[in-house]
Amino acid sequence: MAVLTIPVTSELVLVMDNGIGSSGQQLKKNRIYKYVKTSADNEDVFSVAQTLLDLQEKTNLSIQRNDSDAIEEEV
Repeated sequence: MAVLTIPVTSELVLVMDNGIGSSGQQLKKNRIYKYVKTSADNEDVFSVAQTLLDLQEKTNLSIQRNDSDAIEEEV
C-alpha cells in the first residue's frame, strides 16, 4: 500500500527567553508566525527568522519550523 504525504501548513516558531520563574525555572515565550509557505526552503525560513530576531528585545533560545502534513492512501 502506497501512501501520499500532502503538505498542509507550516509555521515558524521563535522560542524566546522570558526570564526566571519564582521557583528558579527558565520561562519561555513562543513567537509564532503562521502561513509559512510549505514549499519554502529551510535556509530561507532560517534567514527570515534571523531577520525577525534582530527586531526582538528578548534573547532567542531556539528557532523551530513546525510542518503539518496530511497522509492518504494512493489510489
